[in-house]
Amino acid sequence: MTDKADPKKVIAPLPSEELEEALALVWDVFSTCESEELPQEAIDEFWERIDYEYMLHRMGDGTLRFWGAYDDGYLVGVCAMRDLSHIELLYVDPEYQRQGIATNLLKHALIDCRELDDSIRRITANATPFSRGFFLKMGFTATAAEHKEDGLILIPMALEGK
Repeated sequence: MTDKADPKKVIAPLPSEELEEALALVWDVFSTCESEELPQEAIDEFWERIDYEYMLHRMGDGTLRFWGAYDDGYLVGVCAMRDLSHIELLYVDPEYQRQGIATNLLKHALIDCRELDDSIRRITANATPFSRGFFLKMGFTATAAEHKEDGLILIPMALEGK
């Protein structure tokens, strides 16, 4: 998918050969944008959740699918969907935020997931305080109260029937 405003911006499935680069981007964005107010327990938990071998295994068995957003060949954003219906990761390089990249990544991932399983009617996510506004803007609603899980602050959200 090419960004209409810039033909150099492309969204495509992420090949496993680029997973290490994608996870480095996720870690960098998390470290820059989300970790400042978190206890060390939460930072350690997030690091464990994005372990390369663990993610590669899940990617290989089809549990997790990744998409990348590229600007002139440079990876600037990552989206990962678990079981075609749960947003596990959605991160964009801070220099590229607020340019529609996360929106395009998510829309592309949802289209691909629904092509693979047209019965999907509900997409879930565990938003963070940093990402809550984005998900609300995309039409998600909170399905439970904000809570802490392993030190991470999460807001369960869902997008119904789209």
